[in-house]
Parts: sequence; C-alpha cells; structure tokens
Amino acid sequence: MKEIFGFLFFWILAISATGCTPKNGDKKADEAQAPAAAMPGNFERAVPPAMVTAPQERADYIVAHFWDKFDFSDTMYCHAPDITEQAFVDFIALFPHTSSHGKISDGVKKLLTSAEVENVMYNYFHSKAEHYLYNPNSPMRNDEYYIPFLEHVVESQKVTDIQKVRPRHLLELAYRNRPGSKAGNFTYTMASGKTGNLYDIPAKYLLLMFYNPGCVECQRTAEMLKNSTAVAAAVESGSLKVLAVYPDENLEEWKQHQKDIPPSWINAHDGALTVKNSEIYDLKAIPTLYLLDRDKKVILKDVSTGDIHGYLEQNR
Repeated sequence: MKEIFGFLFFWILAISATGCTPKNGDKKADEAQAPAAAMPGNFERAVPPAMVTAPQERADYIVAHFWDKFDFSDTMYCHAPDITEQAFVDFIALFPHTSSHGKISDGVKKLLTSAEVENVMYNYFHSKAEHYLYNPNSPMRNDEYYIPFLEHVVESQKVTDIQKVRPRHLLELAYRNRPGSKAGNFTYTMASGKTGNLYDIPAKYLLLMFYNPGCVECQRTAEMLKNSTAVAAAVESGSLKVLAVYPDENLEEWKQHQKDIPPSWINAHDGALTVKNSEIYDLKAIPTLYLLDRDKKVILKDVSTGDIHGYLEQNR
C-alpha cells in the first residue's frame, strides 16, 4: 500500500500551480475469460479551467468533477487498485484544500450517486472510505470527511435496512463530539478516590487523553506530549490542563502504572464506565486525544500529538 500513499503529494502539488466480483458470470468462467488486456485503462482526471487559479477554487473544481470521466458500470475497475484505489486516495487527499465542508459533501454525494448504477461499485467505494477515513491505523483518518459517505449510505434507496445498521451506528458516533460542539461530560475518579467532573476543570484549554495502562503506544504518546515545548509551556502557565482517563475496569493494573502519567496531569479512571458503556466518545483506538476550549467545546477531535503541539504553538 506504500505506493498508494506515495502519489498523494504529487496530486496536491498539482492543485496549487470489499473486494468485489465481476458483473457477469461465475468466478471461474471470468478468470478464464478475463486476460490482463481486459483490465480497464486509466480515466481522464478533471482539469480546472485556466481562469481558475486560486488553490481552494481549483480543489473545489476537481472534487466536484473528479469522477466525471469514470465508467461506474465497469466493475473491473474494482480489480485495478493502481487506477481506482489510487484515484480514490487522490480524491480524499483534496478535501483539506477545499473551501468548505459543503464542497466535500457535494463531491462525495456525486461520487456515490454515480456509483449506485452498480451495487458492487457502490460497496467498493464505501469500503474504501471506511478503510482510509475510519480505520484507526490510517494516517488519513477523519470523521468529518467520513460523515458524508455514511450519510449517503443511510439515505440511499439502494441499500437495505439491514445493510444500514452498522453505518447508521457509526454515523451516530461520528456526530458526537464534533469540532465546535460541547464535549460529552462524565465523572472521573482519581487514585485517592476523589471524583471530579470534566466540565468543572477550569482552564483555557483541556487536553483529554483516553489511554490504557501498560499500553506501549499510550506511553509513547504521553512522552511526546510531555516533551512538546508547546504543551509543557501551556501546562506550566496554567492555560492547559491535561486529563488522562482510563476508560476500562482493571483498576489494579491502572494503579500499577501511575508513574506512566506525568504528575502535573490529572490521572483518573472512569469509575462508572460511562464512556465505555454509553459510548460518549468513539474510542476506535487507544490512545485517543481531544483538545477542548474553556467552555469544553471540542477544538480538535481524535488527533495526533503533532496536531496538539501545532495548535497550542499557534494559539498561545
């Protein structure tokens, strides 16, 4: 998959100057009758008009017209990752460069509506959206970009109610704690037995980290945050509080790993298991980081330590 991501930067620079089965016949017959020459060729990519020069306008245009010359009726494209999957990665790589979320939603709607001509093709694109935009191991993971795909599936007349069960649940989770909305509140318990409320933590910023004791990646993340000059300065000045929360129930293990969390942070566990049982937060991976403002509205959702550092560096 390294080649897939390798093309991202070239496509972005250009802006600025599950598997599926063949449509007909059984598998063995198709394998016998489909030589390499039968595979589809590349399709013509959208090119903005010469008068469109601003980077955002160019990105808007390409997202809107990206798939205009793609043949959605040819399901053999599902077997050509160098063409179709690469094109999909290039498509979603444009999203951060567009002028608005509405432009992204319109582009996704156009893609999936066109793909409805073939169920196989529709399922292919939706599965790729989940793989790149929802999978916790994907560097492109982003709930805001995934939401338009989920919304289309939930509203589509071509998708059965049974097939909509999981997408509908994922959409409900994605809607929670969106940037600009109030973060889900819960009560936390510290090692001393003292309890607190997330909403009652006074600070200009609150960094919320969900973690597991003994988790290597959690320890690495905590170390990176501790060594971040922007995070350290904000904690020292009092403008940033850090709440590290263990959302599960093995308290003995949690107590054994108290030293993994810097003493200047609030180290707690979710005594009532509210986060886990009520899915107040979508913990698709551990650790998970959120940055909240003084009113406990979400600024950054499920982001990297680099994102946290960058924001605090620019917003001291």
